Amino acid sequence: MSLENYVTDYNPIASVYHSFVNEKLEDEEMFFLEQLIRPNVCEKAHFLDIGCATGRTVKKLNILGYQTTGIDVSEELLRIASSNAPDSKFILGDIRELELQPIYDAILSNDMLGHIPNLEELTKVFRKVYMAMRDNGIFAFTGPILKNENWDKVQTMLNDKNARNYTADISDQYVYLERSYLYNQEEKITEVKLTGFKLINGVWQRSDTTVLVKHYLISEIKSALVNAGFIEINEYDSNNFGYKSKLIFTCRKPSVL
Repeated sequence: MSLENYVTDYNPIASVYHSFVNEKLEDEEMFFLEQLIRPNVCEKAHFLDIGCATGRTVKKLNILGYQTTGIDVSEELLRIASSNAPDSKFILGDIRELELQPIYDAILSNDMLGHIPNLEELTKVFRKVYMAMRDNGIFAFTGPILKNENWDKVQTMLNDKNARNYTADISDQYVYLERSYLYNQEEKITEVKLTGFKLINGVWQRSDTTVLVKHYLISEIKSALVNAGFIEINEYDSNNFGYKSKLIFTCRKPSVL
């Protein structure tokens, strides 16, 4: 199966995923917002979060006084997001298919790019983002972007049976597990199996789903951003700031003189 024909489905795992993300990565996310985003927007900025999942980020931004909107393709994740951040607006849909008005001062996305199947579609996403932004707006995102263009290292790790190719989180109320496998070497696609257990009325209930993730080279990301019209393209390695190895990109839509 190619990624073009694959439909990502987080609905089965949404409840456990919500519990997991609510407790993890908060420090890293706040660094992302406080150091790279908030200094570059106005006090009453309108934020759009693409792939907002359970609404954790829009909730934080809304509490800080910003107007917030979230987009996601998962009905179940958006149901949780609406409850989690009731003062925010949410849109069910794929950014590639939506016609958004240019009303956003800042657009964010965390790991959504991995669900975009190829460079042509990625450029389409970036153009949609560009068209939805006000002039001089900032676009910031993370994703499965290969540092040093090093796909070979990822392949070696995924093929190593002794490597720790999983994420596990255990609490009194839930268990969350991600396991990664090499899926398509030529297209740089990995398969991630998600499994969750949640304690409901004294009974542990299991849920599972599988997602395919496309990995992009830094050069591909920059090329797609330039083709979409963005300027001031910067990349940051969060590992340099004491967080897990993830690349963060920021860029701007130019102002019209």
